Amino acid sequence: MRVLTDLNLHGDTPVRVQPQIGEWGPAEVPSTRRKRLTRWLWGSAFVAVSAALFAFGHWVYGIVMTSGG
Repeated sequence: MRVLTDLNLHGDTPVRVQPQIGEWGPAEVPSTRRKRLTRWLWGSAFVAVSAALFAFGHWVYGIVMTSGG
């Protein structure tokens, strides 16, 4: 069982009943691969920014605590 939802909206439907790109909606809809990549990039960016903020706070805390003496 997958943790995340299946982004393939067609599932097991036959090809003849699947709409063509742009037939039922906008033609600029991102693909499943693009959605997965975007999800991983945003998650990685969040972790990187969180780590950078933590490191910056730790650095500032070190400066404040050593200069108080």
